[in-house]
Amino acid sequence: MPSLLSPERWPFVVLAVGILSVLGMIIVLRLHAFLAMVISAIIVSLMVGGSAGARLEAVATEFGKSAGNIGIVIAMAAIIGKCMLDSGAADRIVRWAVGVTGEKKASVGLMLSGFVLAIPVFFDTVFYLLVPLARSLYRRTGKHYLRYLMAIATGGAITHTLVPPTPGPLLVSANLGVDVGMMMMIGSLVAFPSAVIGLLFSIYVDSRMPVPMRPTGPSDAEQSEIPEDQLPSLWIACLPVVLPVFLIGAGTLAMTRADNEDLATWVAGDVIDDAAFANRFADASLPSVTKMLASPKLRDVDRVRLATPATTAEERTEVIAALNRLIDDPKLYDVTSFLGVALSPTATKLIGGDQLRMKPVERRRMNRTLIQDIMPGVVQPIQWQSPARDFADAWAVWSNANFALLAAAIVAMATLKVVRRLTLTQLAASVEESLMSGGVIILITAAGGAFGAMLQAAKVGPAIENVFASTQGQGGVSLLLLAFGISAVLKIAQGSSTIAMIIASAMMAGIVATSPPNFHVVYIATSVGSGSLFGSWMNDSGFWVFAKMGGLTEGEALRSWTPALTVLAISGLIFSILFSQIMPLV
Repeated sequence: MPSLLSPERWPFVVLAVGILSVLGMIIVLRLHAFLAMVISAIIVSLMVGGSAGARLEAVATEFGKSAGNIGIVIAMAAIIGKCMLDSGAADRIVRWAVGVTGEKKASVGLMLSGFVLAIPVFFDTVFYLLVPLARSLYRRTGKHYLRYLMAIATGGAITHTLVPPTPGPLLVSANLGVDVGMMMMIGSLVAFPSAVIGLLFSIYVDSRMPVPMRPTGPSDAEQSEIPEDQLPSLWIACLPVVLPVFLIGAGTLAMTRADNEDLATWVAGDVIDDAAFANRFADASLPSVTKMLASPKLRDVDRVRLATPATTAEERTEVIAALNRLIDDPKLYDVTSFLGVALSPTATKLIGGDQLRMKPVERRRMNRTLIQDIMPGVVQPIQWQSPARDFADAWAVWSNANFALLAAAIVAMATLKVVRRLTLTQLAASVEESLMSGGVIILITAAGGAFGAMLQAAKVGPAIENVFASTQGQGGVSLLLLAFGISAVLKIAQGSSTIAMIIASAMMAGIVATSPPNFHVVYIATSVGSGSLFGSWMNDSGFWVFAKMGGLTEGEALRSWTPALTVLAISGLIFSILFSQIMPLV
């Protein structure tokens, strides 16, 4: 039996130490969450191995990456939230919504808003934008604050993991070979009843542990209600929420349209010189060619075809088909095989990106570019730019989340200045106060990101993959349970839903290839997405966004956010199983 120090078991020891460290420092020692997360990240990093200096540097680097990803967005969201509350914009929206739905159904409106908005926009951004409405609604009703927060969270979290074009489900559909349209349809079908169950659970939790709305700054507690006739108009009040959603959503649609062109696809005529092309693939002395021919995406007949000059239209069609299979290989590139190859700037840039989270269309572009680089002049260069791509690239500036929330923050500040008739000095003081509270959230969330990254560096993910490696031969509903289980364990271990989905779906793709289910593979994808919600705790940035933007303690978040997402996860699994049986789609 392997010892605890063996390579197979050590990652689990690191995981256990990390969990105990975080929980012990926050719950037992009562340390501030930022300190607890940073110290735990350092402990885990030192257990990974290597020089102490390098491991501490790794923690700082990952902290910086996390802060870079969320810092500006959280800062702008803090400004938007405070300005909407102080100007009465949030109050205006809430009064209108309550007039439409009634006070008792206000949480339904929040859930539906989160559900819809989180399809084109990241969950964190949606939560930031809707929290001011929850706070204003509580001021109006004096109750159900936790219910309102959880309604937003349940609606947004479920579509974030099940419905493209959010990156997680988009990559899952690519790994499993599921059409994006099918993923959107079935993902929404599974997500909606799950969100309803999540809302009902939110009502139950709120009734058992009502949480008061705590002030986020000194002036928040002193905020007086603005008379009806002094509130901003509804369209101005909605602008800080609608503007970033429009900008980001339009950018997402533009990029999706451009990606759907899939210009990396090989077409007839792309091979310029059949003889030179075949000779290059027949050259066994080239490590890059050997690596490509060894790709599991190719069949034996494809390997022969690529290394034999095509002389007929039918043979050229077979070559093009083989090349299109080849560029789908997620592991086509490795440093050793391509040493000595003069890589183009495009290939170098794509290789240097985040390979794990790379979109399928970018993967195909990278792989095609690599093939071009090993046989210049033999194949046609990729024509990546098109009118749709040019438009998407031009819109990318406006749809960037940092810019979109900056624009929304400017609108919110202008509204506050006009409604409250503030001087520029007073407005600056209000903004500074919101940034002070936002700064704490940034620190905690970035520390949580560093902690999760150190768990990934400890190879917890591959260790979990090895545990499930002997699961060939599963079939039917057991495949759905397996997909859910792998994703859930990965989520608990390293905190990122997206990474859990990517790894779990890649594993399931290999299993499904040898043990195909008697229903559409899309249900495997929804089971993976559902599992990625299970067990969200302090190594998940979403946990800290919910807790700190909502003004909850760590204990309150563990008793509300964590079980709520667990309910969503289990509901998603149940509906995936149910729909796979009543409408298998095969």
